[in-house]
Amino acid sequence: MQTNDIQPLIAVSRKYGADSRFVLLGGGNTSFKTDSVMYVKASGHALGNIGKDGFVAMDREKLNAIWEKQYAEDVDERERSVLADMMDARNPGEAARPSVEALLHSFIPFAYVVHMHPAMVNGLTCAQSGKESMERLFPEALWIPLVNPGYILAKVVRDAQSVYIEKRGKAPQVIFLQNHGVFVSADTIEEIDSLYTHIMETLSRSIIRKPNFTKSRIDQDRVALVQQAMSAHFGGQQAYPMVANHELESRLVDRETFTSLASAYTPDHIVYSGFKPLWVELSVFDSERPVEEIIARFKRYESDYGVPAKVIAVQQTAGFATSESAMTLFIDTVKVAAFTESFGGPRFMDDDQIEFIRSWEVEQYRANVQR
Repeated sequence: MQTNDIQPLIAVSRKYGADSRFVLLGGGNTSFKTDSVMYVKASGHALGNIGKDGFVAMDREKLNAIWEKQYAEDVDERERSVLADMMDARNPGEAARPSVEALLHSFIPFAYVVHMHPAMVNGLTCAQSGKESMERLFPEALWIPLVNPGYILAKVVRDAQSVYIEKRGKAPQVIFLQNHGVFVSADTIEEIDSLYTHIMETLSRSIIRKPNFTKSRIDQDRVALVQQAMSAHFGGQQAYPMVANHELESRLVDRETFTSLASAYTPDHIVYSGFKPLWVELSVFDSERPVEEIIARFKRYESDYGVPAKVIAVQQTAGFATSESAMTLFIDTVKVAAFTESFGGPRFMDDDQIEFIRSWEVEQYRANVQR
């Protein structure tokens, strides 16, 4: 691992970053290590068109020294201190902010690390029987339970990796993170590709039912009323993104059928499409003033949660979003929900993890950079 040529890293990042099966929007991150330097994706850069300036060169010795420090118990103070040490670990002249998962990348003992969030993978990691299914399908892999991201996640993975090495005499090349995604590591790009091919083909064979995204009929009058309410409340945009297909239709029947879409599966879903959609019941259309009734639901959501809804699910009608990015991740939520059916059914992030992500400065920074 002596070469400082990161062209292979750029190439593999673009390859997976441009493939919507693996990466949506700014999701995922990659890295490459030499003996002394780690090149890791900078926060806020999209992998699909990343260049040399999209990576941060970091001193591996300084990164390793982070593990010798004792940090405060207070979450906010700890995260600020770890971030400061991460920034100090950048090589001279580096100005970009390293990926939130740079510390995790740093101790994985392989040259290349490619971390992705494929919907099919998250059908496994966000499922009730995810761990048991992984142990059956990928006995060579390591499972990491749901923990807060950042320093704590890195510490949990580091400790679990040490136990794995002690038991098996080698490091895991595939690490599944509950409600998050997968880390794949190897010393060559060819092996990275081979591992991902194995993962995706194995999952594809194990999926009982894939989501049915054929278009469904929509009630144009209802859609027009929702769009009118959104334009009046959120701004003057003529038409907000809308989705209507058979998969979503089956989940918009009532609140019970909507349960599998009612919260957040992964941090990316929280960042881009919000921690939970707004459910609007069919009865609003029976009102003499349906637009005002819908707007009242928007205001109530904002009052309850302190932020505007990014996704609006209207019973027996369609799904709406306030931005294309929110819609992209909402559709991914629908995919993940369908895939979880093959592994015991859906399992959302726990409430405390959701609240951590909502208030975490790192994710707020990432979301702002991506705008």
